[in-house]
Amino acid sequence: MSRHDGGTGRGSTMLPHLAWRMEAMIAGIAERRPPAPGVIEQALRKVPRHWFVPSLGLVLDDDGGAVPIDRDADPPGWWDAVYSGRPIATPLDSGSTSYTCVNPSPSAVADLLELLDLHHGHRVLEVGTGSGWLTALLCRLAGESGRVTSVEGDPAVAEVARRNLAAAGVRPYLVVGDSAQGCPERGPYERVLAPRTAPEPWAAQTTPGAVIVGGDGQAVRRVVTAGHMDGHLR
Repeated sequence: MSRHDGGTGRGSTMLPHLAWRMEAMIAGIAERRPPAPGVIEQALRKVPRHWFVPSLGLVLDDDGGAVPIDRDADPPGWWDAVYSGRPIATPLDSGSTSYTCVNPSPSAVADLLELLDLHHGHRVLEVGTGSGWLTALLCRLAGESGRVTSVEGDPAVAEVARRNLAAAGVRPYLVVGDSAQGCPERGPYERVLAPRTAPEPWAAQTTPGAVIVGGDGQAVRRVVTAGHMDGHLR
């Protein structure tokens, strides 16, 4: 690991509480869905979630509520939230309940990555970089021989993600632009991770047999064939 805390410092020392928090988070995934495959569990261990959670965050509940967390004012509460099973949003401004992007729940991440079935060497398009946590996990799963391209439409969100990813020691190809248009010059892709059901521009940038995973609220897996996309819900 290159980062030893939730800030920007680098070092080889793991905080004493981090290992058990991470294992508790992984165990918690199995309470919401089947246990994550081993390769995904290992990626989660290699890319600690706290690297991608802001000092001031909003823990989201199923009813649309948002509870503020503050690493400086309440470090234990912040760590508890980071390694809980809840999604965590980045506030638009200090004290605001509006937010710019969401660090998804660990169980949702496991769903998406399992459906994506990503292997070393795959070329991947991610639509929406967000905090960068999923991007880093994609890089870990694709390996050194893979190519991960991530497109983010919000320049401010993209800049935070770029800093997070650089500090985490991963090097995806980051694009600031219209995410709906993908990034055809980096394709064709074997895998696409998107926030919703894939429009044609993304499918047109894939290889035959490519897998596209997306969905609003419920993950959808689609396989690109010569003439159409077949899919099923998770």
